[in-house]
Amino acid sequence: MRSIRQHVNPLGAQYLVARAEQVEIPAVAERVEVELGCADAQFSFDLAERHPSWFVVGLEIREALVERNRERARKAARANLAFGYVNINVDLERVFTPGSVDRFHVLFPDPWFKHRHRKRRVVDPGMLEVVASLLRPGGELHFASDVFELALAAMAELEGVEAAALGFRNLAGEWSFTRDNPCDASSRREQITLGRGQRVWRMRYCL
Repeated sequence: MRSIRQHVNPLGAQYLVARAEQVEIPAVAERVEVELGCADAQFSFDLAERHPSWFVVGLEIREALVERNRERARKAARANLAFGYVNINVDLERVFTPGSVDRFHVLFPDPWFKHRHRKRRVVDPGMLEVVASLLRPGGELHFASDVFELALAAMAELEGVEAAALGFRNLAGEWSFTRDNPCDASSRREQITLGRGQRVWRMRYCL
């Protein structure tokens, strides 16, 4: 099995051309749950298995991982699970119709610690505007990280004037983290983090 790069630069020229394709949501789906930057997609697989009436979508910029996850879902005959390519800050709006998603999950994204790389971080005003347009009324954005600095930076975006104008509201109260995972599924990174006795910095914002 060939190796897959752990990180890619989402601002690289090959990723700045909008080419994500729309995901067709089955009419029978009770809910639509989307994992942004799903990597190995353990969370998406777990969620889809536990909730067969939900439609779960894993989106990822590394196309080799997209294909690997699709093949795994096919072998598991997991009809309520789909995978697709996306550069979250470039072409997410192409993947879903407005108001069609119940919840987005951003779980343990790359922290991009160096100052010159911070523009590569996922949560920014443009991304939040697209997410807000794709969420149904009452829909939710769930964010989790094991890096406090990154979680605080994401919270600053979500507590800002622009996000407030979009309608985002912190379910734990302004400038507050929440301890509880809203799902009965978890990513591999979350399991490792908790296994080490470390904290997951989690936020839940709804419209």
